[in-house]
Amino acid sequence: MDVREILEKIDELLHQCRLDEAEEYMNSCLETAHNEGRTDIEITLYNELAGFYRDCGKFESSLNCCRCSEELLDIIGEGESPRRCAALLNCANACRASGKLDEAYGYYSKIWGMLAKLPDEEGLLSSYYNNLALLHQEAGRWNDAADCLEKALDIAERSPEGEIRTAISRSNLAVCLIRLSELDRAKTVLAPAMDIFKGRSPSDFHYSAALAAMGDILFSEEKYSEAAEYYEAALSEIELHMGRNNFFDTVSGNLAAAYDKIGGRPNIKGAELCRRYFEAFGRPMLKRNFGEYLPKIACGLAGEGSECLGFDDELSADHDFGPSFVIWVDDETYEKIGEELQRAYDLLPKTFMGLKRLITPHGEGRTGVMRISDFLRKFTGFGHVPESTEEWLCTDDFLLACAISGEVYMDFSGDFEDIRRRLKVGQPEAVRLKKLAQQLALAGQSGQYNYTRAVKRGENAAAFVALGDFMQSAARAAHILCGKYAPYSKWLFKSTALLPRLGSIADIIGDIAEGKDVLNGIERICRMLGDEVRSQLITDSSEDFLAQLAEEVSAFADRVLIAEEIISMEWKWFDKVQNEGGRADCQDDWETFSIMRRSQYYCWNEELLRSLLLDFRAAAEDGRNPIREKYGYMMQSTAPARFEEVKAGLPDISEEKASLRDAIIPIQVGWMEEFAGKFPKLAAEARVIHTYEDTPAYTSYETYLRGELSTYSDVTLKLYGGFIVSVNSLGKNLAEMIMERSVKMYGYGSLAEAEEKQ
Repeated sequence: MDVREILEKIDELLHQCRLDEAEEYMNSCLETAHNEGRTDIEITLYNELAGFYRDCGKFESSLNCCRCSEELLDIIGEGESPRRCAALLNCANACRASGKLDEAYGYYSKIWGMLAKLPDEEGLLSSYYNNLALLHQEAGRWNDAADCLEKALDIAERSPEGEIRTAISRSNLAVCLIRLSELDRAKTVLAPAMDIFKGRSPSDFHYSAALAAMGDILFSEEKYSEAAEYYEAALSEIELHMGRNNFFDTVSGNLAAAYDKIGGRPNIKGAELCRRYFEAFGRPMLKRNFGEYLPKIACGLAGEGSECLGFDDELSADHDFGPSFVIWVDDETYEKIGEELQRAYDLLPKTFMGLKRLITPHGEGRTGVMRISDFLRKFTGFGHVPESTEEWLCTDDFLLACAISGEVYMDFSGDFEDIRRRLKVGQPEAVRLKKLAQQLALAGQSGQYNYTRAVKRGENAAAFVALGDFMQSAARAAHILCGKYAPYSKWLFKSTALLPRLGSIADIIGDIAEGKDVLNGIERICRMLGDEVRSQLITDSSEDFLAQLAEEVSAFADRVLIAEEIISMEWKWFDKVQNEGGRADCQDDWETFSIMRRSQYYCWNEELLRSLLLDFRAAAEDGRNPIREKYGYMMQSTAPARFEEVKAGLPDISEEKASLRDAIIPIQVGWMEEFAGKFPKLAAEARVIHTYEDTPAYTSYETYLRGELSTYSDVTLKLYGGFIVSVNSLGKNLAEMIMERSVKMYGYGSLAEAEEKQ
């Protein structure tokens, strides 16, 4: 047997907080040493076990081990040696911990006599003063304890390897100073110890004493909430290293007193529990041990689990719930430190604020170290944020809801937060509309058709299934209309109640589930969904039969898909336009550009959009830039001299095309004039209307329109003219239609609201 290997193994198990395994291993080695006649190893193991049992609160077992160690030392005739001193220190500590103070003082008298003959054993002398101080504390002799600790601290600070000893002495001294009402000095003494202990991986079990001391200081200063935070952290460290011993009970009592002062223990949600756990243990560990990698690390809580959605309750704590967090890293960082990060995470306390995370096989892999690519693959099906329409169509909304749930606690680079932002707002409008159409169709089929027919046939089971399908599809459609991802079905209806505008659907669904006025409830929900579809200008149909409405939504989605390709091409061309005065600010303002163009193109019909798309594709093949050409045509009014220089490079406009263009323009100018009369404030924010109002710096609506129409092909311009005629024949105002879409994209409920708030 090799005593060094045995001690290393014991340290490893204790550092990993595998207390049961450590006890079993020490007892097994003790038996082997006895059988092999290795008394020296027996003595060592009895001393190790004595300290272990003492820290775990098993005082009788600790005393028994101490006595066995003494007996063996007597048998082998061990005199006044360092090993004898160490054994007696263990005996003294065991007596002190079990309340046998007089016996403990007797041991210290013996030890002092031996230490006087061992002048070079400063380590033992430091331990002597530290442990005697603890005995003085137990006896209420705080001045004597402080005196001992000053001596222990002096020895530790002189030692080249005394950092931990220094921290231990400072923590114990702070406790004395608190009792002596020297709070300011206690804080000064304790601060360096906190810096030494904080974030170590694995943590040192003496850290709990420092945390508890800081809690005592804050309690004395009547900062009860802060004191409770330190007591909670101390309890986590105590339980991690020593189990629930007498020190645990003492700190628990202090914690209860702190909570009494603030009106009781706060009832916090899972997300807040995890955030506090991260701040107490996760952030310090990462800063201390992985500082150079912090720009590559993001931490928080997101993904599956009720606490990520904020829907956890008392029932949630029975599985896959409790103090934890996720560490997200990219693939390169994972290859470098992934395993090391996970080991450090696994060494953190397992309990916090009285809760322990209980993990089932189903809940494995939700917390700890995770590749960002794996996180994305789990919730999107790809190792990246979906890029194409096809990829987005493959995503499930309930999984996207998981991906953007919860909170990110730390992300110095902002890269992971940006990923979540793109998942939240990056889904193309055409995809949203296609998903909406699907849910509307399912809701209409199951609720307005299948349910009623099943009821008429007396097929109760079929009716029940249809009703369930309707409620789920209607709730999902409501989420999509509100720009939200619908969560997993277990939380779907709870989430529905929180929706803006359509939250009352949850109440109606609740009544339907209880069998109250079912048919009327179905129609009310269908009407609300239809009204919201119309409010979003997806269709102006008065149809409330959702299956039919779904077809119109799907058709609009097809138009949007074409429009988005057009807008994407325009933006690239717009970026390349070179202005006389240099690059314009609007060339870097995608949001405004996209809203303006969408407001226009979303009003068009599919045939017209397809024709313009063909124009743009042809222009791209020819190397032309229609946006540059548009601004070139506009110069005829805004900068005539410059127009003469560039007109040779612009496509010729036939008389027939010019005639059709000039016939269209007065209609649209008239619409804009009418709009300005109804909404003067909004009109004042837009371009001036007439060409005669042009200046070199400001281009009118009429001139801009003339430039744009000039870039259309003959086919597209004819289709556009027909579109304008059809809008006019219906008594509608295209300028108002476009502006209404625009203000709604900016978040206003209506033109009237936008006008009022200008």
